[in-house]
Order: sequence, then structure tokens, then C-alpha cells
Amino acid sequence: MTKLLEITWRPGFILGFRIFGFIMMLAGLLAASLNLTFGGFAPMYWFFLAFASFLGAICNTLFRIRALLEKKSVT
Repeated sequence: MTKLLEITWRPGFILGFRIFGFIMMLAGLLAASLNLTFGGFAPMYWFFLAFASFLGAICNTLFRIRALLEKKSVT
């Protein structure tokens, strides 16, 4: 479990979540404006994927802050 948390605390991983969320938001806007469905997903599903990705970035950032604060309090 600690190995997984160490991987997700990396700034590149958090940036990946943000970029993925931005791409999903653009796909949702494009699908909504053209009244299309890509891959069987309605525009609302693209927005849900973007929201989930942004929540992942927020949670990873909070875990990173918590780890830094724990590290400071131990030493």
C-alpha cells in the first residue's frame, strides 16, 4: 500500500490527472455543442469523467500535503 501511495504522490501523476480531466472536459464540450456521442458516451458522461479526474488530483494533492506535514512533525 505504501508503494502505491508513493507513486501517486509524485507531481507528474497529479499533473496527469489534471491533463486527463481537461481533455475529458473538452470532449464533453465538443460532444454537447455538436450533439454527438463518442464511443457511446453522452456528453454528461465525459463531464463525470472530468470531475472524477479533478477529484483524483485534489485527493492526491491532499495526501501529499498530509505526508509532508507528518514528515515535519516526526522530525
